[in-house]
Amino acid sequence: MNIQTYVEAIEKQGLKSEGVIVMQHGEKIAGHRWIPDTPKVVFSVSKSFTSIAVGMAIEEGKLNLKDRVIGAFPDKAPNADERTQALTLEHCLTMSRGYPEFTRPESVSHVLQQKLSSDPGSIFLYDNACTFLASAMLTKATGLTVRDYLEERLFRPLGIPKPNWEETSDGYTIGGTGLEVSTASLAVFGQFLLQRGNWKGKQLISASWIDCASRAHISTSDSRHPDYDLGYGYQFWPCRHGAYRCDGKDGQFVIVFPREDAVVAITSNEENMKPILYTVWDTILPQLRD
Repeated sequence: MNIQTYVEAIEKQGLKSEGVIVMQHGEKIAGHRWIPDTPKVVFSVSKSFTSIAVGMAIEEGKLNLKDRVIGAFPDKAPNADERTQALTLEHCLTMSRGYPEFTRPESVSHVLQQKLSSDPGSIFLYDNACTFLASAMLTKATGLTVRDYLEERLFRPLGIPKPNWEETSDGYTIGGTGLEVSTASLAVFGQFLLQRGNWKGKQLISASWIDCASRAHISTSDSRHPDYDLGYGYQFWPCRHGAYRCDGKDGQFVIVFPREDAVVAITSNEENMKPILYTVWDTILPQLRD
């Protein structure tokens, strides 16, 4: 693969990408660094790791998609209204809690005291508090934070050094952001997703969870931006060209191409992040199809 076409297109647009890795058929076929590859906060790519943790806990019988948030934390919202009482784990995974603003969660009490403006499950409203509640529910069910829960189940098998992951004041992994990993670790995670949860012959999570989490469960209807109007899964974004992705602020991406048996992992420090994704379609995808 000629990665230079991607590099030149990124630089021509003045986009501050930090590194890219391209995997195909289980092998690294291309890569480029603008800065050394060290662990960094990957923002909302963290959400997809949380989704994997939740899927594992469901398969272990510790959680259920229909579990009600209030059932895990009855003491945190003793006067909860009907909407809060109806909120489930699945609503959290699909970003359909019903709170109209983006939240930076401080604690479970902080989030559950917010008044919901629409019925859970009715409208997609991107909100870090949704992922945080899923993370907190996992901890209540397993006794482990999401980071610690994934240590033996995901990080160690994939060879990802135990990462830093920010917690709230009440001791829960934030879930929606705050995870620190390298581009190389994102590429490995992408390969794990591409292999539908199978790693070195062992099924770390069922293929059915990967398939389910990566397909749309709720409408996003954002026609202004291609790849953001194809619905939302369980903390994953379906996108064009038969692909899906983990997507984080300032240009962090793990893009999975099942048809091409390929993965692209990108880290950046670029507020104008969407052109980074579009440049993958224009310069890398055609070469994966050659």
